[in-house]
This record gives sequence, structure tokens and C-alpha cells, in this order.
Amino acid sequence: MKLKSEPLSFSDPVSNPIVSVGVDLTYVPEFRESLNDKATFFFKITFTEWERNKGTSKPENQRASFFAGRYAAKEALIKALDGYRLFQKPELIINYSEIEIRNDDYGRPYFRFYGNFQTYLNELKPNSIRVSISHTGDYAFSEVLLVF
Repeated sequence: MKLKSEPLSFSDPVSNPIVSVGVDLTYVPEFRESLNDKATFFFKITFTEWERNKGTSKPENQRASFFAGRYAAKEALIKALDGYRLFQKPELIINYSEIEIRNDDYGRPYFRFYGNFQTYLNELKPNSIRVSISHTGDYAFSEVLLVF
């Protein structure tokens, strides 16, 4: 008996997944170098005013980790959205400063959205967006779970 060999695929480009996950790992020393570069515009275009104020209010030895973790969370969110749109063209040009990560009274991170990104997510209507941020040594890691 001869078996027919066909490609195996776990993603159906026609139907949307129920959940999508995005992860990102950032290297904290790069953020430390950027913080020391007085000519950089990176923080102004990547972080909201609230995030910049919160980050610069931290002790100097914690600032790079703070920003690296926030950046990793934004990247993880974008990757989760890309996973949701597998096999489809991108719909949105991302403005990182329209994505903000805050913490609740118990330290758990959550997202706030502004501008075009907020409008896009309102139309997409996810049921839930969860974010986790971890730091260890020279690295910050984030994972985002989108549920539709």
C-alpha cells in the first residue's frame, strides 16, 4: 500500500485562531547605552510620556530594565497580533507610543492604548489581552496572550 505524502499544516489561513501568543526577549545593556546617549530619540518615539516619566523616576540602576521590559511587552503584543493574522497582509503601521504598559496596585502589568492603535483594537474586539514581564540579569522577557 502506497501512502500519499501531503504537507502538514496546523494553521488554517481562512479561519482565525481563538488565542494568539507573542513573546519577546530584549538585551538590557542596549537600553542602558541608549539612556546614556543624550542625542537619542528612541525613548520619545517608543514610550508614552507616562512611561518615560515613570522610568526616569526609578533609581538609575533600574531604568534600563524598566524600559527593556516595556519594550519587550510592546514587541510581544505586536507578535501576538501578527500571529492572529497569519497568512494575511499587515493592516497597521505600529506607533509604539500608542501602546502603554502600566501596573495595577499589586504590580501586575496591563496595556493602555491610544490613537490609531486603540481604534484598531476596538474594531478587532479581542476578549482579553494579558501581559507578563520578567527580568533576569541582562535580559527582559515578555509574553502576551490575546484571546478572541
